[in-house]
Amino acid sequence: MSDWEEYQHFRTRGLDAHRAGNDSAAKMYLLQAARSMSALARRAGNEPLRQARAEHARRLLQRASELDQKALAAAGEPAPPRQPGQSAWQVKEKSSIRFDDVAGMESVKDWIRLKMLYPFQFPDLAKQFAIRPGGGVLLYGPPGTGKTLLARAVAGEIDAPFFAVSAAQILSKWVGEAEQNVRQLFQQAKSRPRAVMFFDEAEALGGRRGEESSGVMQRVVGQILQEMEGFHSDGARNVLVMAATNVPWQMDEALLRPGRFDQAVYIPLPDEPARQLLLEIHLRSRPLATDFDAARWAKELDGYSGADIRELCDRAAAIPFLRAVGGQEIHPIDNAAFAQARAGLQPSVSQQTLRRFENWKIS
Repeated sequence: MSDWEEYQHFRTRGLDAHRAGNDSAAKMYLLQAARSMSALARRAGNEPLRQARAEHARRLLQRASELDQKALAAAGEPAPPRQPGQSAWQVKEKSSIRFDDVAGMESVKDWIRLKMLYPFQFPDLAKQFAIRPGGGVLLYGPPGTGKTLLARAVAGEIDAPFFAVSAAQILSKWVGEAEQNVRQLFQQAKSRPRAVMFFDEAEALGGRRGEESSGVMQRVVGQILQEMEGFHSDGARNVLVMAATNVPWQMDEALLRPGRFDQAVYIPLPDEPARQLLLEIHLRSRPLATDFDAARWAKELDGYSGADIRELCDRAAAIPFLRAVGGQEIHPIDNAAFAQARAGLQPSVSQQTLRRFENWKIS
């Protein structure tokens, strides 16, 4: 799609998600729309048009920030008033998610064990073989493949605080303090025995410098680069910096060099074993018919993302639930209900999108 088509697509999806009450998804789509509008501003044929598009991109970012704050408040986590010098991000959780809760991605899990688990479990061996913990890893791939879930599982697996950072936060009303906030965030993480720092929607935070109308993103990316370089100079190897993006081709190339994000890991659509595990995870607390065939459905759901499968399980559970609410006999989820749910849900990731990821991975 062209930038204009992407802008229209993401803006429409964002508005639809907001009307449906899904502000988390709306925020993501509006951030994507803002990126596309920024690209359109860069290529505007005259200054008034460039300024108008840049201002529209800024409003989209502001709206995404407002939705982010609204989502926190709805979850019972309103952002507290900050004192002077206080960081915009506080540790909100110790993740309870583990690798067993994440289907597939075994090679990625092995790499994370090498970088953040084994060096702390076997420090003498790590020193002997010069295995250095910490570093940076970029998770990229189509939407709904479990990138954010994996990041939370890493924190849970190594029993580390989880510092989550979104573009909507950093581009909030405190945007004038963005570089200071980034610096304080890294200082907090490095002060812990071990920590996981996660940048969601990384393309909005670490996009190609020069594409934004202001110098804010140039300064933010520069500060992130400086902090990650500091891992080598100050010996702070207790922090694993993770980032996730659905559009890696929009990332600033400087962030992808060795010493910053040491690994760029493609998170593809789940394979058959992972699809079966996803079905088991999302259905394990629900009543299932004794003849429900998870293996059969795992084969037939080729091309479906993890998010698609979760939605499919929700729809399948709603069918017998609504029948029972209507006064019919209570039945567990069976193959017929699953087939009915599947008939109304097509894969959300197109083959064209998958080809673009494969081409970027090769390059």
